[in-house]
Amino acid sequence: MENLLKYRYCFLAGACAAGGSFFGKLPSFLNALHLLQPTTGYSYVGFALVQLLPIGLMLFCNVCNLRYFLKALQMTQQTLTATVLTAASNYVLSFILGALVYQEPLTTFSGVGITFILAGLWFLCDTSAESTVQKRTEVKSKES
Repeated sequence: MENLLKYRYCFLAGACAAGGSFFGKLPSFLNALHLLQPTTGYSYVGFALVQLLPIGLMLFCNVCNLRYFLKALQMTQQTLTATVLTAASNYVLSFILGALVYQEPLTTFSGVGITFILAGLWFLCDTSAESTVQKRTEVKSKES
């Protein structure tokens, strides 16, 4: 649980990035559904709901992504860790949103890829190996 608190801004930045890409694709997805029929009088309210609101939400999510990513860079000891965790959580959440909302096809390769990403996240966030290495160095320093 301590690991999740340590890397919370990385995961929040990844979630905001996934939200930004989700809302970026939403206007074209809604247009493909033909929610507003142009023959019945295309209203400005409908245009705002279908086009402008998702783009505004995309911009908001991208600003939040940058804010949380900068906080993640400040909180982690290595910038590589923050970058990898943010990107990986973005990929996983984008995969889930694409499959659930946009009904994107699930292939074997995408399943294997997500499995590798989740395994990499688990190994990267696992601090039991770090504590074992620290214990070994403490024992060696006490012996000498």
